[in-house]
Amino acid sequence: MNQPVTQPDPDGNPAGVKAAGLARTAALGGVAFLAFSAASDLAIGPDPASDAPLVKVTSFYATHHAQVLAGGMLLAWAAIFFALFGTAMWAKIRQAPVHPLLAGAALVGTAVITAATLAQATTYATLGAIGGSRAIAPAALQAWHIMGSELSLAGNGGMMIFLLAAAAAGIAARTLPRTLAWSALIIGLLQLTPAPIGFLASLLALPWAAAAGIVMFVRPADAPSVPSHSAQPKAQAGLAPTA
Repeated sequence: MNQPVTQPDPDGNPAGVKAAGLARTAALGGVAFLAFSAASDLAIGPDPASDAPLVKVTSFYATHHAQVLAGGMLLAWAAIFFALFGTAMWAKIRQAPVHPLLAGAALVGTAVITAATLAQATTYATLGAIGGSRAIAPAALQAWHIMGSELSLAGNGGMMIFLLAAAAAGIAARTLPRTLAWSALIIGLLQLTPAPIGFLASLLALPWAAAAGIVMFVRPADAPSVPSHSAQPKAQAGLAPTA
């Protein structure tokens, strides 16, 4: 029977091989997501609580506004790298023998997390930009501070969707090792619980993403392959297969 042939790319390499290599590299975005998120927290430092007195809030940003601005920019990069990691996870689940809704859920979760993280990065970048300005009303500065300090329901909700999709695919089709799949299920279910459990779960999602990214990178045999569409089975065209 005639077999479909994968079309080479202009460089002479099969397109599926290059696509698989790209997905494998993008998976390392999970490691970069952890690194840039941690760097952002270190740059900002121990900021005041959301219910801190107004004097303490204004004093903190007057002194540390440059570090807060840097932290916001680092967090923006963390969002970009998560988008790469999440897309690699989506591609991996899409190639697995599971319901297409799981791949769609992973992609939706990736989009929500990326947008929510970029929004939080914007908040900190704004605080850094206006924190040292005397033209900004202290009450306005405190309002921005509360926005940045409170738990992001959008970000945690997106992470819950993403982790549950990854967990379901890992448990059903072994797209991830069982340890990562079951831990994703637990961490995902805890995302929208009240603090401090929800906050702790959001922190645990960072090393989980790094671990999953490393596993997806070092196990190229499990990387998603892109099927060739250059030749359709003749049965679909109403023709009998030839020997």
